[in-house]
Amino acid sequence: MRLIWLDINASYSHSSLALPALHAQLTNHQSDSIVWHVVSGTINSDPSLLLLEISDFCPDIILSTAWLFNHTFIQNILGRYKSLNPNTAIILGGPEFCGENEDYLRSNKYLTAVFRGEGEESFQLLVDTLFQPSFWNRIPGMCWINESGKYIDNGEAIVSDFSMLIPPEMSRFFSWDKHFVQIETSRGCFNTCSFCVSGGCRKVQNIAPSKIKDRLTYIYSRGITEIRVLDRTFNASSEKAEELLLIFNEFKGKLKFHLEIHPALLTDKIRRMLVSLEPGLLHLEAGLQSLDNKVLNACKRSGSSEKSVEGVKFILSLHKFELHVDLIAGLPYYTYFALVEDVKYLSSLNIDEIQIELLKLLPGTKLREDASIYGIVYSPTPPYEVLRSNSISVNELYKASILSKVIDIWYNNKIWHESFRRLQNDNPIFIETFLDYILTNKLLNSRLSQENNGMLLYKFCDEFYQKAVFDVASAWIVAGFSLKKGPGKLAMPWIKGLSTETNPLYNEMHDPNAFNYYYLHRDEKMFWFALDKKDKKGKPAKTHLST
Repeated sequence: MRLIWLDINASYSHSSLALPALHAQLTNHQSDSIVWHVVSGTINSDPSLLLLEISDFCPDIILSTAWLFNHTFIQNILGRYKSLNPNTAIILGGPEFCGENEDYLRSNKYLTAVFRGEGEESFQLLVDTLFQPSFWNRIPGMCWINESGKYIDNGEAIVSDFSMLIPPEMSRFFSWDKHFVQIETSRGCFNTCSFCVSGGCRKVQNIAPSKIKDRLTYIYSRGITEIRVLDRTFNASSEKAEELLLIFNEFKGKLKFHLEIHPALLTDKIRRMLVSLEPGLLHLEAGLQSLDNKVLNACKRSGSSEKSVEGVKFILSLHKFELHVDLIAGLPYYTYFALVEDVKYLSSLNIDEIQIELLKLLPGTKLREDASIYGIVYSPTPPYEVLRSNSISVNELYKASILSKVIDIWYNNKIWHESFRRLQNDNPIFIETFLDYILTNKLLNSRLSQENNGMLLYKFCDEFYQKAVFDVASAWIVAGFSLKKGPGKLAMPWIKGLSTETNPLYNEMHDPNAFNYYYLHRDEKMFWFALDKKDKKGKPAKTHLST
């Protein structure tokens, strides 16, 4: 039997765990009769080339995982392939099938079946019976339409003992070609968030810390430098979190760990542990979603806004770890005004990264079922984004999407972060004014380069916030952008013997011809920088700020 796994990711920087997680469970299984082939690509790949690769292999069956951002792309490829080869069986799994699947199967007749839930314990049986639908009744999670046209639904597959699964990295299909890998130390979520497919659907199962340590040791031996922990809430169990943090600390200087935490649930012991950990060991993500308790309560998310903010402030006070927070536009009762105010407040705290997402009404979630209660209208096709609700209009959601881009381009970018944050802190309506400027002039309708992003911010400040021009120009220069345009043209050359200003960077003992010196002058502030004449990159070799 010839089997293709169609592996489509959002980008080449990401790798799905689906194939290695499933394949690892076949390690002791007699599957020599199967000839495996993986067709890999991204949502930006040429579908025709992928279709050609599939055709050249002539598979008997195609398996793939569908999720929000690859679903339509996969449909495009597989629908065309089925037209060319009607006898090929096609089975899909993944988050897209957590809900009701009958209508989907009847509308997408190229599919043989879909699978709902966690597939590791079912996969061996599926492989054994790929062309024997009469045995599929024994496979939890299988959904299909039989020969007589009847829809069969075997419910949801949930792994009975997550800790006993063979780790994905034991599969020959595990990807080792990136600097990071993903790992689950637990599965399930204690929380009941109505917008999430993990919300209260199953009990949390943990892997013993000793097993995690062994896996990390092996992963590190393969040259990996970052671990992205996929647990929904790393500190849902404080005891388990404490044990793992001790293990993570044993890899200080070797591995960096990305964790999703709930800042409202930071116990005193975990706080003391965070204080003692090596700086830079962790990259922390906190899904705040909203700072309005009415919104959180409507979504059945535990932990108050006040406790979450207090936890965030504690993490920031350590000055040890990068902190990323999420907000979700379109949640019940979450207005556009409240979203903007939340962004302003989080900016004032100097969060490292703020991400704004538009709510997606995922199949199988409680909020999708209750959408009409809140007047939520959402796209019927992936990624099922909210289009309007009783709390936010179509126009406001569009503005929220532009605000998301603005925050990502300028606030989350280390080049502009300080300039942008200072603009917001010094000018209470800066974000509104900047958004209106961008929307009026349609400035983010296409992707801009880093330098053009800087030029846009400079032109805006030059017109509306003259006092901020100095900060933007300084950031432009530190980034190594051109001195021949935009804010770079504000730099004045300093020439020994001709310039009257005292240059704090000039040292008579050094080669006077090694550097070109420049300065920016605004009110009482002067920014000095020196460019190495031999360095063609343009970034200053030395800088000094005088106030």
